[in-house]
Amino acid sequence: MRRLFLLAAGAAALAMLAAGCQNTVNTLSGGPEVSQLDLQRFSSDSFCRDRLAVMSVHRSRTEGGAMKLQVALRSERYGFFPEIWSWFTGENPYYINYRVDWFDPDGMKVASPSSNWMTEIFYPGETRYLQSVAPNSKCCGFMVSLKEKND
Repeated sequence: MRRLFLLAAGAAALAMLAAGCQNTVNTLSGGPEVSQLDLQRFSSDSFCRDRLAVMSVHRSRTEGGAMKLQVALRSERYGFFPEIWSWFTGENPYYINYRVDWFDPDGMKVASPSSNWMTEIFYPGETRYLQSVAPNSKCCGFMVSLKEKND
């Protein structure tokens, strides 16, 4: 009896240790063109984290010097079983909200139209491109936020 109790207690302690080591930060996985630094510029809820992968992050400048951003996101829900499950749960297609916040060199958020939540529709296996332009040429940082669209 004591042996069974010790075995159960040891298994419970091991399970708690494993759960305590789990990374709870909601980050998306990245494709070959996405660095760890780029992934740190994304904020996501668990709905988007489990369904989307960041395939690429491209930055350039407009003629006026403002930063342009293009993010490629791919739906990770493809294949027979995920599509059946998405159909069964009513998640096909699924809707997300996203926004892009821009920051000045001092790290202060700059108000812009892209700071409002916008909706995007994803179908299984589809890649979508989100684009945004900084409100002025002084912006040098960004944060992309993704979340499930709630009606």
